[in-house]
Amino acid sequence: MSSPEMGPAEEYALRSIVMRSARDLETHQMKCVPCRTPGVICGTGTNIAATNADAKRALGIE
Repeated sequence: MSSPEMGPAEEYALRSIVMRSARDLETHQMKCVPCRTPGVICGTGTNIAATNADAKRALGIE
């Protein structure tokens, strides 16, 4: 069973999520000590990155 075609409103919302979550992750990483440590990412950073990846996957970018 395939999902219905994505409309312009859904695509716009997903693109907004991608842009906002990328900005949020960058801001978070500047403030979070564990995230500034090479090779370490905290739970909040992981959640933001996962949201970004999910939205990109839904758009077919990733």
